[in-house]
Amino acid sequence: MKEVFIDSKKVQVLGMLISVPIVLFFLFVLYFTWNQGFADSLKAVKQTLQLFVNKKLNVLLILLVPNLIICVGIIVHEIIHGIFMALFSKEGWQSVKFGFIKKYLMPFANCTEPLESKKMLVVALAPFFILGLLPSIYGFLYNNLTFLFIGFSMTLGAVGDFIYAYLIFKVGLNHKLLDHKSKVGFMIID
Repeated sequence: MKEVFIDSKKVQVLGMLISVPIVLFFLFVLYFTWNQGFADSLKAVKQTLQLFVNKKLNVLLILLVPNLIICVGIIVHEIIHGIFMALFSKEGWQSVKFGFIKKYLMPFANCTEPLESKKMLVVALAPFFILGLLPSIYGFLYNNLTFLFIGFSMTLGAVGDFIYAYLIFKVGLNHKLLDHKSKVGFMIID
């Protein structure tokens, strides 16, 4: 049994470094695809959030809604991990544990049963494809800033998953992996 992990502090530093090219990519694509459709979408979002007569309350709402979307997205992100863990494990939901590392403000889903590397890779990347990539593509294709925001923020939210996927690729796809209980990583069980 071999332990493969990255310290949570290092994950945060790597996450910030990986986030830079993601942000630049989104800005680059947005710069070259910005058109009247995006401008209209921005106006529609602004009008939707103008619920109060008081301008300060509207500004507060404009600041709160994106944060609320991100918080809900984080919860859904972890649930997606859990769904795929349950689908791939013999014990289903019995093998899925959810938690939160307060010290690093990191929520997590953990599988208590070993899974094949390829399945663990799907578990790791499923939230990115469902919440990050698909809404981003939809947002760009249909000039929808709401979906673009969701896709962008959830792509950034998947940075830890990219690191986890890297660890899986690093050890190879022919192993049985058991999620580490307290670190970002796993145990190789062959």
